Amino acid sequence: MVVRVWIRIVDRDTGRNKVLRVLVNGGAESDEPVVVVDKSVAEELGLSLEDMDIVEVELASTVTHNYISRKKYLVELLDERGRVLSSVYAYIAVDPHLIEPLITDATIDELGIVVISFKKGLWRHSLDSPNIVRESA
Repeated sequence: MVVRVWIRIVDRDTGRNKVLRVLVNGGAESDEPVVVVDKSVAEELGLSLEDMDIVEVELASTVTHNYISRKKYLVELLDERGRVLSSVYAYIAVDPHLIEPLITDATIDELGIVVISFKKGLWRHSLDSPNIVRESA
């Protein structure tokens, strides 16, 4: 098992939003908070690839290219009842070969996600008391 969490991406200009279960991927590094999605999710948010920039992405096994939004979107971390635990503004990256949406290390830190066990899928929010342990979504 791995750690997955629920987030809501909100375009503050249009009000469009999308709730997603995302992989907490500490191995995906970024200088700024980033949520990586596929083309269909981007389209639901009103993003067109023509309006995005192309960036080079280094993976463990290769170098590839993704699209990235020019503006940041509100990203809210949700608890098991859909309540907002924290939020951050993040860029949206589109990976045409993506199998599962994910958040990068910068996004994980900014949202206050503290992984207790990747193998068991356990985590807590940085504002949770030490006795609270959340399970992977």
